[in-house]
Amino acid sequence: MPEEKEKCKEEIEVFPFIEGKIIDLVAQNSKWAELICKWRNDPNVRHYSRNAWPRSLGDVKKRFETIQDEFGHTRDYVGFIIYHKCDKRPIGEIGLNRIDWVSRHANIFAMIGEPEYLGKGIVGEAAQLVLKYAFTELNLHKIKAGVFTPNERSLRAAEKLGLNKEAVVKEAMYVDGKYHDIHKWGLTKEEWLKKN
Repeated sequence: MPEEKEKCKEEIEVFPFIEGKIIDLVAQNSKWAELICKWRNDPNVRHYSRNAWPRSLGDVKKRFETIQDEFGHTRDYVGFIIYHKCDKRPIGEIGLNRIDWVSRHANIFAMIGEPEYLGKGIVGEAAQLVLKYAFTELNLHKIKAGVFTPNERSLRAAEKLGLNKEAVVKEAMYVDGKYHDIHKWGLTKEEWLKKN
């Protein structure tokens, strides 16, 4: 069995879109659709991302298609696989969604699908890479994030990233039979440039 695992690692060819120190950000690819489907349906992983509806393999595969509106406008989503360079394996997702190309803002999201990689600073590195990409390549003006109260790890991550807390929306998220506050965070390109 370990030989098969090693063989699989060797067979997967990745093409980093953004290179980091510990991880690379790789374009989402249908070859990992089953793995992504597993992550999005895993009760422990989806708990904080609030994926309340089950995701089928077909649902996940649709994300790999170019997303355009009825007028052919550019998509509002850019997603990456977080690929661990040393272990040579995909371990999560990160990206931008709800991109508004007129007002030039987007929401950042991240998810570690493999629990042994939680708490190792990987999301921090991946998020820094996405922020740089958002501000320098996509020329976005502002990146936003929303984190609900019980998700202490993500609240700390938003602070470490240098995001500014802009609001707390009281009892706006229903989780595990209770309503929780959503903390709204934001960072403008100008603020990011001053810090970097």
